[in-house]
Amino acid sequence: MAHGAAWTYGSQLVIVVLQFGYASITTRALNDDAFGAYAVALSVTGFVALLSTGGIGQSVGRMIELDSKRLRGLMTYATGLGVIAAAVVWLTAPLWTVLWDAPAALGPIQWFAVSAGFAPLVGFATGYVRRIGRFRQLAIFTLVANVLGMAIGVAAVLAWDNAEALLVFPLVAQLATLIGALMLSDRRHLGFGSIASARGDVAFSWRVTVASLLSYGIGNIVKIGTSRVLGPDYIGQWNRADVLSAVPFQQVQAALIPVIYPEFRHDLSGSERTRAVWTDMLSLVAWVVVPTAGIAAVIIPAVLPVLFGSGWGVAVAISPVICVAAAIQVVSTLLASAVEALGKFRWIWWTQGLLLLIQLLAVLAISLSQSIVPAMIALVATMLAQHIVYVCLCVKDDYLDGRSLLTTYGIVTLASVLAYFMTQGLLWMSTSLFTLAPVASLLTLIPVAALVVVLWAFRWKLTPVKIARKYGLLRG
Repeated sequence: MAHGAAWTYGSQLVIVVLQFGYASITTRALNDDAFGAYAVALSVTGFVALLSTGGIGQSVGRMIELDSKRLRGLMTYATGLGVIAAAVVWLTAPLWTVLWDAPAALGPIQWFAVSAGFAPLVGFATGYVRRIGRFRQLAIFTLVANVLGMAIGVAAVLAWDNAEALLVFPLVAQLATLIGALMLSDRRHLGFGSIASARGDVAFSWRVTVASLLSYGIGNIVKIGTSRVLGPDYIGQWNRADVLSAVPFQQVQAALIPVIYPEFRHDLSGSERTRAVWTDMLSLVAWVVVPTAGIAAVIIPAVLPVLFGSGWGVAVAISPVICVAAAIQVVSTLLASAVEALGKFRWIWWTQGLLLLIQLLAVLAISLSQSIVPAMIALVATMLAQHIVYVCLCVKDDYLDGRSLLTTYGIVTLASVLAYFMTQGLLWMSTSLFTLAPVASLLTLIPVAALVVVLWAFRWKLTPVKIARKYGLLRG
């Protein structure tokens, strides 16, 4: 699992680094209105993609036996669903522009109908490749597809100078990924089959679809409210902040969950092993992502104006909050995926209902305050609420060790706060080198150096190191 996740994340990391350059070029070439229209189109297509792909990849991942008849039936279902999805996106594009109050998004939404059409097949094909364990090959194909998409996308933006040009990158990357995934498969699923032979898998996928629709509402109601109350330009600012603040954490999430998800099929009935392993899994991931968010919350606001230029003040202001929310989301979504794999949909319905209520209250607060602050508060509150509810339910059913996990989360929070203030100090020092005496500047490094020495000396006693050694991820 670690090997597969490492290859997947390595690919995603290179893509993220390249996206910084892509974002830098496109952000300087287009204004925030263009990115606002693009963000609206992306959200609309994301909604339709949830309808059309919901659970198809997960259904393949949960299969204990890969039966050819079931696979072909599921692929036939994915193909038909894609055709319907493309038609829905194209025909309802005017309605979405009215909902978002963004007329400029009409063209981008209609072009994204192509993406919606292929989304179910991409979900099926990549889910199948992961199920048979070909993570390295898929990671390489995904990297090549994204590099190709970015190269063609930059040329399109510079040539066309409009919001539609921003769609070239994701569309090319998606089609190239689909071709790569089909080439990597063992072809036992190729060909048309009876959807009835995959009836159980389709039923599971539709339950996941309903849950995904609720998740879409949770992720976009506040953005819709922000667009209608404050204007599409605020969504453009939010989109630019996401590129540096949220996307890196989302790439970690995208690397972890597809690799881990198929393994949850072994925990359907729960066991003492499940209780220990799930607790360690969440603890280790929290140790990696949450302190990193504390550091990123300082660095990203400083880097963003350098990378994107002036005129992105709102993006700079909200980026620290997005970093924190994105880190919590990685841990929260990991547990939510486990709950989904177990088929605990009653837990999911009630939890998503609570989160929707939080979103609606946030939209009301945005309208009353005419500020984006309630949206940022809701962003963090939503992720925390989801995780708290699922942790409590899993502890109750003995899937998690509540006391151990709570202790770990408390220590992780303190470590993250310390990382934030230490990074603030280092940033202040680096910007004051020309105004302070050299000796005074070097003195500020003493506490940091001392902490590094202490951590290294006691590294084998640190909780994340103990967990990593326990499962053979570290040796020594």
